[in-house]
Amino acid sequence: MAARRLGAWQAGAVVPDVPWLGGHQLAQRVAATEWTPVDADPRIERLWRRRDELLTRLARLPAVLSHGDFSAGNLIAPGSPDGATVVLDWATLGAGPPGADLAALALSTSTDPVEDFLTGADGRLRRADVELGYRATLALTGAGRVHWMLSRGMQLPDGYEEFVVSRAP
Repeated sequence: MAARRLGAWQAGAVVPDVPWLGGHQLAQRVAATEWTPVDADPRIERLWRRRDELLTRLARLPAVLSHGDFSAGNLIAPGSPDGATVVLDWATLGAGPPGADLAALALSTSTDPVEDFLTGADGRLRRADVELGYRATLALTGAGRVHWMLSRGMQLPDGYEEFVVSRAP
């Protein structure tokens, strides 16, 4: 349901031309990440080495209004009769590629909600743009999170690396 509503919102919302609206923040996060050796699946590091290529491809996509952290932890479904969902933490509101917010949802739920998103968008966003925005953002964000967790001695969730690698463009 969250992916459908996200698709409907992003397909219908106009990106306002205001100076305070943030851009797609992934490039800034990637630039600030120093990759140090960690015991990750080698395919994760190969994804990271493709970061410039993937960021360039993302930059060519049209912009949609983006929450910036559309993850399960920022969604509350209060059980209202209309099935409303409350979205929290709008501090990272900005413009980003279609599918980028969907990647955050997928990484927090280990699901692949692309079809639900496209159903919500109702043909108003191009499938190819959504797929690329989703897959490239998921790959870079996921690889960065793997590195972050392992560099701090944390255990990765079961299947996390495979989830990230299997969805890379």
